[in-house]
Amino acid sequence: MPRQVAIVGAGVAGLVAGRELARRGHHVTLYERWPDVAGQASAFDLGGGVWIDRYYHHLFQSDSDMIALHDELLPGELEWHTSSVGIWARGRVWPFVSPMDLLRYRPLPLVDRLRLGYSVLRLTARTDWERMDDIGALDWLRRASGERALASVWTPLMLGKFGADSERVPLAWLWSKFRLRRKLRGSGATKEQLGYPRGSFGAICQALAAEIRKLGGEIVVDREVLHVTEDGPFVLHCAGPGAYRRRAGEAPAEPALDGRADAVLFTTPTFITRRLADWPTDWARRLDDWTYETAVVLLLELRRPFSSTYWTNIADSKVPFLGLVEHTNLVPPERYPARYLYVSNYVAGGHPLTRMNTEDLLHHYLAALGQMNPRFDRNDVMRYWSFREEAAQPVPRIGNRHRVMPFASPRRGLYVGNTTQIYPEDRGTNYSARLGREVAEKIAADG
Repeated sequence: MPRQVAIVGAGVAGLVAGRELARRGHHVTLYERWPDVAGQASAFDLGGGVWIDRYYHHLFQSDSDMIALHDELLPGELEWHTSSVGIWARGRVWPFVSPMDLLRYRPLPLVDRLRLGYSVLRLTARTDWERMDDIGALDWLRRASGERALASVWTPLMLGKFGADSERVPLAWLWSKFRLRRKLRGSGATKEQLGYPRGSFGAICQALAAEIRKLGGEIVVDREVLHVTEDGPFVLHCAGPGAYRRRAGEAPAEPALDGRADAVLFTTPTFITRRLADWPTDWARRLDDWTYETAVVLLLELRRPFSSTYWTNIADSKVPFLGLVEHTNLVPPERYPARYLYVSNYVAGGHPLTRMNTEDLLHHYLAALGQMNPRFDRNDVMRYWSFREEAAQPVPRIGNRHRVMPFASPRRGLYVGNTTQIYPEDRGTNYSARLGREVAEKIAADG
């Protein structure tokens, strides 16, 4: 029987869920706090109709859900480009893709390079991810790779990603990075092909939104949901236009904008979901148990290339950022008015970087950028933007599979579908698409 389903959040998961439910005959309304759809996959216009992502994205060849969506909705728009990956250590970038690159990685003695390579091969050959979920990643790497490899490669990368939580991150999370998202045999062992759609990742979100509307669904942007109560059907109490300019939850409700639904799907981060409804004590505790790392991204528009590498991991604690993603070293630069470099960081909520304005963030990074490329000059930067996402990276912990919540909450008709439920894979557009499809199937089955 068709139901009225409200979806809070119009990112990839919400859009895919909305489309799936609309295709099954349900009446769907998506509520999005921001003035546009796409969430963390959003993009903006550089000028002249050239779009670029706010946060860097790409697809691996194993990302079947997002590949299928592009083939169906935007045929011919998804392209594959040869990637280059490096690691910054001891004052230079070392290529870090093929087994030969590892053998040439001189920050480690040869015996440790061999041991490191063997440990990665052992890890990718495993299939017992549930057992690995009970083992700390750094603890296993310490034994398998040795202390020098741990100090030179793994610890800087894990500290940069998870900070004080690094020792509690399970091996299953790291295993998924190698095993499920990379091709390590055949040609994939020496080069890597990554997918990127013409027109940015925002294009697939716009295509999904168009499909929802074509199927009779509604998408209401600039409409923050403040609370959901139950009065026969569920009532969604919403703020008025412009609420996105204030901190989430601070704008007053406007009763004239109330929405109603028979079922509600929250695709919001757990700390937002927690305050949007009245939850049973145990469920509230499970929501409260999740924490996130905040992404702080500075995007630079440059007159000339910064490097020859697409993705550079930083294994130097003196550098004040986690990585560099030079977008125009993957996608042909002639498609853009300039060169584009993302300077990436993950930090705990409340970290000073989260409070820096764009100008201060650029100034904070300039010295390290100059050390990495002595030819780099402040005058190379034409324009720059900064973006922050509080819920960029859910923090997994040892035994994480036991923390993952089901889609259906204890309150009948209320559902949760967010990135904490993507495991052992890491969050990303592909797995958000899969999540949206799976939670829609659950809602439809319960109807």
